[in-house]
Amino acid sequence: MRYLNLKKITAVVLSIGMVFSSSAVTGFAADNSKKIATIPNSYINKVADDIDDKYFYDGTYVDDWGHTRKGRQLGATYTKQSTEFLLWAPAATYVKVNIYATGDDNDSNAYDMGSYVLEKMLVNGEWNGLWIITLVGGDLGGLYYDYTITTTDITHISSDRTTQYKIQDPYSVAVSKDGKRSYITDTSSVSPEGWDSDRHVYVDSTKANTVYKISVKDFSSDTASGMTAGGKYSAFTEKGAKVNSAGELVSGIDYLKELGVTTVQLAPFADFDGDSEYEILNYNVPEASYASNPSDSKTVIKECKEMIQALHSAGFSVVMEMPYTHASEENPLEKSVPFFYYRLNTNATRYTTNTGYGNEFATERKMYRSYMVNSMKYWAEEYHVDGFSLDLIDCVNAKYKGSSYVYKWLDEIKTSLAKEDANLVIWGDNYTKEERQNKTSSYDEIIGSIGGTYGERNEKAVKIYKQKAAMKYAKPGTLFMDGGEEMCNSVEGTTLADSSYVEWKDSAEYADVVSYYRGLMEIRKAFSPLAKSQTIKNSEAYVLAGTKDGEWNTMAVLNNESDVSKEITIPVQGRAATDWVVIANGESAGVVSLGEVAGSVITVPAYTTMILVDKESFDDVAVTSGKGKVIVNYVIKDSEQKLRESITLQGTSGTNYAVPENIKIPSGYTFLSKTGDEKGVYTSETQTVTYYYNAINPDTVVDGIKNNGVYCEKAQFKVTSSDYTQVMAGNKTLTPDADGIYTVSAADGTQIITLTDNEGYSIYLSVTVNANHTIDNSDCTKESICSVCGKIFLAQANHKFSDTWTKDDTYHWKVCENDGCTVTTTKTKHSGTDDGDCTTPVICECGEIVTAAKSEHIYGEWKSNGNGTHTHKCTTAGCTIEETESCVGGAATCKKRAVCTDCNAEYGTLNPANHSGNQVWVQTEKTHQKKYDCCGAEVTNIEDHIWDNGHCTVCGYDCIHKGGEATCTQKAVCDTCHSEYGEINADNHTGTEKWTQTATTHEKKYDCCGKVTIAQENHNWKDGACETCGYVCVHSGGEATCTKGAVCKTCGKEYTDKDMANHSGKVVWVQTEKTHKQAYDCCDKEVSTSEAHGWKNGVCTVCDYQCKHAGGSATCVKKAVCTICSEEYGTYNMSMHEDLQSVAAKAATRTDEGNIEYWYCKDCDRYYIKQDGLVEIEKSQTVVAKITDTTSSDDTGKGGKTETVKEQTPDTGDNKRVFAWLLMFIIGGAAAGLTIKGKKTEN
Repeated sequence: MRYLNLKKITAVVLSIGMVFSSSAVTGFAADNSKKIATIPNSYINKVADDIDDKYFYDGTYVDDWGHTRKGRQLGATYTKQSTEFLLWAPAATYVKVNIYATGDDNDSNAYDMGSYVLEKMLVNGEWNGLWIITLVGGDLGGLYYDYTITTTDITHISSDRTTQYKIQDPYSVAVSKDGKRSYITDTSSVSPEGWDSDRHVYVDSTKANTVYKISVKDFSSDTASGMTAGGKYSAFTEKGAKVNSAGELVSGIDYLKELGVTTVQLAPFADFDGDSEYEILNYNVPEASYASNPSDSKTVIKECKEMIQALHSAGFSVVMEMPYTHASEENPLEKSVPFFYYRLNTNATRYTTNTGYGNEFATERKMYRSYMVNSMKYWAEEYHVDGFSLDLIDCVNAKYKGSSYVYKWLDEIKTSLAKEDANLVIWGDNYTKEERQNKTSSYDEIIGSIGGTYGERNEKAVKIYKQKAAMKYAKPGTLFMDGGEEMCNSVEGTTLADSSYVEWKDSAEYADVVSYYRGLMEIRKAFSPLAKSQTIKNSEAYVLAGTKDGEWNTMAVLNNESDVSKEITIPVQGRAATDWVVIANGESAGVVSLGEVAGSVITVPAYTTMILVDKESFDDVAVTSGKGKVIVNYVIKDSEQKLRESITLQGTSGTNYAVPENIKIPSGYTFLSKTGDEKGVYTSETQTVTYYYNAINPDTVVDGIKNNGVYCEKAQFKVTSSDYTQVMAGNKTLTPDADGIYTVSAADGTQIITLTDNEGYSIYLSVTVNANHTIDNSDCTKESICSVCGKIFLAQANHKFSDTWTKDDTYHWKVCENDGCTVTTTKTKHSGTDDGDCTTPVICECGEIVTAAKSEHIYGEWKSNGNGTHTHKCTTAGCTIEETESCVGGAATCKKRAVCTDCNAEYGTLNPANHSGNQVWVQTEKTHQKKYDCCGAEVTNIEDHIWDNGHCTVCGYDCIHKGGEATCTQKAVCDTCHSEYGEINADNHTGTEKWTQTATTHEKKYDCCGKVTIAQENHNWKDGACETCGYVCVHSGGEATCTKGAVCKTCGKEYTDKDMANHSGKVVWVQTEKTHKQAYDCCDKEVSTSEAHGWKNGVCTVCDYQCKHAGGSATCVKKAVCTICSEEYGTYNMSMHEDLQSVAAKAATRTDEGNIEYWYCKDCDRYYIKQDGLVEIEKSQTVVAKITDTTSSDDTGKGGKTETVKEQTPDTGDNKRVFAWLLMFIIGGAAAGLTIKGKKTEN
């Protein structure tokens, strides 16, 4: 594939500037059809579809052999030698890239490196919607850039309705701290030590996966976390962190390993806008604020990879949340192609969205779906991300207005990603912006429902919480855990600056709940049927069956969400079990036994989910746990009675534990002592910590009964303390009557009366309520007294025996019905009469069944009697019933008698009309006949084949062709079926060679088959005829002109005379110095006669001829006058003077100045040294100074006579001095003349 018109610039300026600058696809999505977008059938969407069809580009191309190859990649492709910038912007009219030294203009070394205009990229001469530029000759690594783009929206392409934007690269892989400038780098070269050895930890769909959902910031921002890199990528790399840095309970990545989850799902950590994790600025860039140095793009990349590397090393899969359905308003995609990427209403006045955010991406655009796939592919390849959770995932699919058909774009995206890496997962949720912002914690919901205090431990809430947790994590499928859920984090009651932070002190205060979650994670990992999601029809009780060797056969899950104990029946499935091992009971959970139960009806305590495993496979498999346990008991010192439920702590042997300090007990009890260590290290043995309390006298809070009291028939009492709002007798909740009286009915054994307050704390009383009185005489004919309640029973005259029998397995008798009397009639052994029919029971007179009736006879096999009948007998011992019936079933054929379907014996006679075989054709070369293949009976007579293209239309026989001769136009004709067969013989011609001629070409071929012997070619013209085939041209075309006859357009021969009236040229001016005329430039034919120019300002007003001036003379004050057009032209001539006057020399005297000889021009007011007017002097240079008196005082003594000496002048003095003086004036005058000329010329 060729890419044309690629612009390359040698970036010398950039080089100088740098010196100074120094992530089957599997998974699931929430089903929420209300989130599926309804797309209007608008003009905008039609245009967008056309753009997708015309300009779609996914970074690949198809080579000449049809193979898809990787092509140029969108974004900046960097090497040290060059950087290529490629932007998809099919609506743009202008794009330039701006290069910067830093990510912010306020940086100390900020510097604009330059801007460069991108060009449209052409493929086979057509623009593909891409803009490209390659800057070469300088290493741009470490610099920043953005784009200035001038563009229309997609509905106004090619119009002048443009808008200019400055955007970062939509395909950035690194950016500045604020995300507004893209960073030039090769991210594959920015990696931590050992990155090449890091491997994906894919989500294993064959195992029960538990996904821990957390954000980078929330995981470690709480100072109690003990992690030093709070809120940063690096927090996940810290090992050995402890809660409150106290050295007891683990935190950080060690905590996640101990918890036992399989996958860590991180809230969006692609570069987001401000503090909003779910409003992305740059999809392919890690968030800078999570790095130790947000301004260093390489640090951001490296530390993000270190986080993922650490999670992989700890065995976790890493799933990245990605809100591909909406983005920040500052995201550059929509500005790069306005009206294309976001969903708009019909008139494009607003975005349409179901997300709660300000926009919604149009996943119906193929280009955007490709962007999503390439983005996920990039994170998976570059950052080793193992999967993706799509925010508002149902918004990916769409339907058009007026149609119910849903376009399942999500399936297409999954399929496309699977082609890159089939092990990556895609799943998602459907939280809108408001729902996410208002999301509370599960623990807060329970606190709110029972009226507890947010942020405080409530024992009833904890019990309900554990029940719901076991119910949740015992369900099959991939399950999701919000970060902090396992430690009862509160949103409403937190004291942290941000309610979404994990509050690490809760891992200590709710250590028993954290331990319970650890046990549930152990169970999920041990039992593979919890891996695959399935529908649970009855959530109260269900059974899961194991499918693999080496794991349990059956797991039963029993959910009691009520506030009282409940009997729940285990559903019977294929492998019924009667003995069960408890592995979760509300206090503890894990893969070790917590006790055993039997039967199919199990009593499940209030607010408890019990998980059971069949005992047989539990004993056989013996799943081991590497965790140690610490059981913490709270008991009354004297009676050893439990004050509240025990709590269980569990963790890996060798790690630390600490008993929570905020466990609450019923009010009124006082701590006395403890045994065991409150803080310590888990071991392979179960450790015990017991807290002892003094006893409360429960008699002080009730009236009518006493602790340990014994009563007959019923016991009634009132509760005297208003603190206790719930009263239970055993597992039954008691309800008071209108007077506030509770009644305890009779039951076997001691009953525990439990009084519980609003926080779930309880006190207990033991009572015994007998169903009957305890009397001192068992014979009603004698007087007796109840030893419990003192009631007196008078003597009866006679026994009153019952009308019904009392019985056991062996005897029957009647009992006296009078109170307290135990006298009976004589016991008689059961008996009855057997009638020999096992379906009739043998019944005793008391109604006891001596021998139970069978529901039906169990007959043995049918035995043939050899006469067409068969008999079978009941196999029950002592039963004499038998049945005889005629043989039935089967069908006699032409070869065999019928076989009875009951006794399998043959009976009856042969049936010659019922053939056991099939009708088949018996075929020869020319004939066919149909017969039965069982007995050979004929069905049809022998007939000739009826041929159609060598195939018999009756029997299907295919002719074996022979004979005939193939030619160039016909295959050989078979002698048998007369059909053509074989191949044409291209060399066996039946015709002759002939020319096929057109006006311009000829071709020679056979007239039989058209085989070409001389390929089509143009005629070889000579003088209007083809020298090769002889074709004579029928001339046509061309046009005769004044210079040439018409030329045949076919053979090029001139075939007409000239047409002197048809000029091939145009009329032009023919000009001389003084005249002009018009004529044709083809044949010079005159159009007008010659005439003189009409001058104005040196230009002919008729033909625009410009005069080439000549003649005339210029003077010092006049220009030359052209002798042709009479216009002045040229410049002044300073050497020509019309009025140059001579001034004679004049000698100076003592009283008057003299002058030298000179010439003066009145016209130009200048003075000259000679008559030729060449050397100009100043007027002052013409003056000779007055003569001065030069008498000397030294001469006075010579004869007393004064001598006057006359100063010599140029006229009268020494000739040498005169010559020197004149030379001085000449030189000075010449200089003055040049200066003036220079000024004149300049002016």
